[in-house]
Amino acid sequence: MDTLIEWLNSTALNDFIMSTAWLWPTLEIAHFFGLCLLLGALIVSDLRMMGVARAVPLVLIEKFMILAVIGFSINAVTGIFFIVGDPDRYLPNIAFRIKMVLIVIAGLNVGYYLLRVRSQVLSGSKDTELSSGGRLIAALSLVLWTSIIVLGRIIPYVEE
Repeated sequence: MDTLIEWLNSTALNDFIMSTAWLWPTLEIAHFFGLCLLLGALIVSDLRMMGVARAVPLVLIEKFMILAVIGFSINAVTGIFFIVGDPDRYLPNIAFRIKMVLIVIAGLNVGYYLLRVRSQVLSGSKDTELSSGGRLIAALSLVLWTSIIVLGRIIPYVEE
């Protein structure tokens, strides 16, 4: 781990990120914007998949999934810049490590959605309700992403 941290600290990108006064705040703003897109879209989608607002056809949540992907992509890119810019803060941090594990689990949850649940969502019937497995992955999604946000917020306050 120390070797990776030393290498990242020696890169030109690290130097650029840390020496450009406006870049870190800009990355923070973009990361927050991506988070708003991701979480906003997931709250609407997951709550509908769990049975809230049954008058709204399930097929409409697919449009929110596009926003979630855009938000996640923004956060992935800005997150990589944060890690490269300040690897001493992130890589040894237990909150960061747990956050990364939860992001992997959230990705597996999305994979399950795509393989097993999305076909129910796309069936288009207004009266369609998801199976208990579909409702469970929606609830798990909300728990995972809430936990990921909380962990992200406490990273600056957690020491190795």
